[in-house]
Amino acid sequence: MIPRTATILAVIGAIIGVACVDMSAPSGPASISALQLPSPSVVVGDVMRDSLGAPAKLGVIAYDASGAKLTDVSPQFFVTDSGAPATVDLSGAVTGTKLGIVHVVGQIGTLQTPAAAIPVTVAPTLIARTSTTIDTLIAPLSVDTTQRGTAAAAVTVTGVGATAPVGVTGFLVKYTLVQAPSTIASAKTAAVFLADDQGRPSTVDTTDAAGHASRNVVVITAFLGDTSLLKGKVDSAVVTAQTSYKGALVSPSPIRFVIPIVVRLKLP
Repeated sequence: MIPRTATILAVIGAIIGVACVDMSAPSGPASISALQLPSPSVVVGDVMRDSLGAPAKLGVIAYDASGAKLTDVSPQFFVTDSGAPATVDLSGAVTGTKLGIVHVVGQIGTLQTPAAAIPVTVAPTLIARTSTTIDTLIAPLSVDTTQRGTAAAAVTVTGVGATAPVGVTGFLVKYTLVQAPSTIASAKTAAVFLADDQGRPSTVDTTDAAGHASRNVVVITAFLGDTSLLKGKVDSAVVTAQTSYKGALVSPSPIRFVIPIVVRLKLP
């Protein structure tokens, strides 16, 4: 009886051991981030750089099952295009080889990021106002804070192409509101601020395929601190825009906008 009992106990122990292995957490990350880009684009004949102009590499952040970052894993990077206009080495360094768009995915373990489209563009050599005229910003006379006046501060960034200047795609343009009318103390937001096309506060835009970037100057009349503006006084907002490459400002950065502000009754 003793040998038979020992055999049964050994079988039970083996089953328990297998169960412990099967129930353990899987190795590797539970989730990963999207592809981390130090810049929206890369220049032909150069490596990708960060906002300060230093060479920088792609990245992917990995997380364990509890959401904590993992530091002991290394991502891999793959170009999905045939004849792509850029190369990506094992460390994540991107080098532009010709104009176009390269699609890159990152992978850690069995998890893969969505493909990121990275423009390969020319080096910026000039930034200029898109329009030579500045429109007056008409702010509606209203106590309704949803009623807002807007005016765009638009610039175009260009570089030297094969035969002529071309728009520079994927470069960050930074805007600064240097001067603006005052805001009442009880206001929830500034009476005058910079925003994107959806009205969300924003001071940075990325140039499109034509090299254009813009931010809107937004005025909420109900929050204006200078009541004389409600009686016909003309004030203004001063905005600057600039971009840089390899850590140096692109000439003639910063571009300066002086936008007149007038409060008027909004007619139906």
